[in-house]
Amino acid sequence: GLHSVLYRQDKLVVVMLPEHTLASRESVPFAQTLDSDYVGLHAASSINMRTHAAARQAGKVLRIRIHVPGFDAVCRMVQANMGIGILPQRAYELFGRALGLHAVPLTDEWSDRALILVVRDEASLSPVSRMLFEHLRGQV
Repeated sequence: GLHSVLYRQDKLVVVMLPEHTLASRESVPFAQTLDSDYVGLHAASSINMRTHAAARQAGKVLRIRIHVPGFDAVCRMVQANMGIGILPQRAYELFGRALGLHAVPLTDEWSDRALILVVRDEASLSPVSRMLFEHLRGQV
């Protein structure tokens, strides 16, 4: 009984200092990043939960040095050499590139994400909610 529409597609990348050993790679499987320390997003984030699950599947533990609240903070901590981070490509372009960081795409299937907007019934949305829904739907 729910109505869903594609909001946007995104690709997860590993963000690091340019001199990191993985920086010369064109792409990398997540399991090959697990020997590095990580800067993690807050514990309830979907990226944090997915990376912990992928580490468990690889038989390893994600070595989180610090949890931060947002993408910009991940980039600042990576810049401070606290570890590497996982971000959407667009977040890297907005925050990481300007800080001189490097990004390498993940090859894992779960790193290609489809973000979905879901509502019970478009007709029952408040005028403000409908405007937001329409705006986001137009962003694909």
